[in-house]
Amino acid sequence: MKRRDFLQYSGLGAMGVAATSVMTGCTKEEPITKFWQQGNFRPVSEEVTETKLVVEGAIPPELSGLYIRNGTNESTGIADHFFGGDGMVHGVRLENGEAKWYRNRYIDTPVYRKEKTGFGAPKPEHTTSAVSVIHHGGELMALGEFGYPYLLDADDLSTKGVFNYDGKLTGNMTAHPRIDPETGELIFFGYNVMAPYLTYMRADAAGNMLQVEPITMSGPSMIHDFAVTKNYVVFMDMPVRFSWFSAVAGSGLPFKWDDGHVTRFGVMPRTGTDADVKWFDIPSCFIFHIMNSFEQGDEVVFDAARYDALWVKDSNDFFHPARLTRFSMNMKTGKASVNQIYEKAMEFPQVNRQKWTQPYRYGYSLAVDEVNDTPDLIEQSEGGIRKYDLQTGEVDAYMPGVEYTPGEAIFIPAQESGGGEDEGYLVSFIYDKNTRTSDFCILDATNVSAGPIAKVKLPVRVPVGFHGVWVPDSAMS
Repeated sequence: MKRRDFLQYSGLGAMGVAATSVMTGCTKEEPITKFWQQGNFRPVSEEVTETKLVVEGAIPPELSGLYIRNGTNESTGIADHFFGGDGMVHGVRLENGEAKWYRNRYIDTPVYRKEKTGFGAPKPEHTTSAVSVIHHGGELMALGEFGYPYLLDADDLSTKGVFNYDGKLTGNMTAHPRIDPETGELIFFGYNVMAPYLTYMRADAAGNMLQVEPITMSGPSMIHDFAVTKNYVVFMDMPVRFSWFSAVAGSGLPFKWDDGHVTRFGVMPRTGTDADVKWFDIPSCFIFHIMNSFEQGDEVVFDAARYDALWVKDSNDFFHPARLTRFSMNMKTGKASVNQIYEKAMEFPQVNRQKWTQPYRYGYSLAVDEVNDTPDLIEQSEGGIRKYDLQTGEVDAYMPGVEYTPGEAIFIPAQESGGGEDEGYLVSFIYDKNTRTSDFCILDATNVSAGPIAKVKLPVRVPVGFHGVWVPDSAMS
C-alpha cells in the first residue's frame, strides 16, 4: 500500500491526501530492499488450492474444522510498510484425522481491486482487512486495523462481502475482539486518527450490536489490542502516536514514539459509558498484544507483551524486544503495578480461549531471538514456541532450530468442554528455509518441547503473517 492509499484507507480523507501531495517532492528515497521483501516476509504470487496433502505423523481424529490465518501479501508493486500489503488468508481443513485441503486467498476488497476513492472521507469498506480472523454469530470475519470486517466462506475462503452490523458499525473495527466464553458476547473496539479516537462496542452471541460508545482519549494513539475481563474492559493510551509530520513527510505508516506522552490505562465496566472510565498512570511502554485478562479481588489484571519503547526512529523500527509482563489496576486504591513475568523476548501471546476473561494458568507465545532480531540477520534468527505455567513459573519450549521459523501458535482444546486447561494442541505454520515451503504443524500442548506430533506438508510457502483462529465443525453447523 502506498502512503496516499494509507491516508485514504485509515480515515484521514482529503486533508491527508492533499498534504501528502504537497510534500512528495521533499521525500527522500528509501533503500530498495526492505526487511519485508526478504526471506519468508516476501509475498507469494499465486492463490493455490491443494487437496493431495502428505501428512507426517498422525492428526488427532478429534480435530475436525478449519484453521485459518491472516496476513499482508502485496498483490502488485512494493508496499511502503510491512503492514501495508493486501489481506491474504491461508487455511487448512482437517476432518477425522485427515488434511482435506490447503487454500490461500486474497480478501477481495476495493483496496485489493485497486479501486480509487478520490477526495473526501474514505468509505470504511476501503481496507486491506489483513490482520486477524474471528468466527462469531455464525460468520467468519477477516479484520484489519481500520475499516469494516469482511465475511469469508469457510468452505473455500472466498470473500462473501463487507459486514457492518446492519449499519450500526459506524466506523472502524480493529482486529483484536474478544468473545466471552460464558455468554458468547463479542467485545470489540475501533480506533481512528480523527475524533472520536476510540469507539467501544459489544454484540450479542448472535451478532446483534448491543452498544456503541465513543471513549475520550488524549489524542490519536495506536491501540492495536485491549483487555476484557468478566466485568471490565481496559483501554490503553500509549506513546506510539499518529504523527501528521510523518504522514506528510512520506512515512508508510505515520505513527511514531512520543517520549513526552504519559502512558495510561483506562478501566471501564463492560456495560459502562465514557463517564465511567477510571484512568491509571503506567510506566512508559507500548503493547501490541495481550495474552489474557481477569479479575483478582479488587484488581483488574492482564498479561501482555510489553515493549519499553517501539518505533522510536520511525514505524519500520520493529526490532525491539517485548517481555511478558503483568499489569494490575486496583479499583479501590487507584494504584497500578507492573511486574515482568519472564525475562526472554516474546510476542504473539495466546491462551486457551475458553479461558478468555477468566483467571488462567497456561499461556503460549512465540520465542523471539533477541540477538539476531535485526533486518540484516533475519535468516539467522532462531524462533520457537513457548508454553508458560504462570502458577509454577516453569517454561516449556519447542525450538526447531535456525532453519525453521514458526508463526503464531493457536491453542485448540482436545474437547470442547470439560477438559483440563492445557489439554489440547498448538497449531502453527512453520517455514522451512531449506525447502522454502511451509508445514502446518500440530503440537501436544501438554508437551511442547517434544515437537510436532503431525506435520501437514504444504507444497508452497506461507509467508510471515499475523493472527489466526480455529473454527471447529460444531461452530459451523
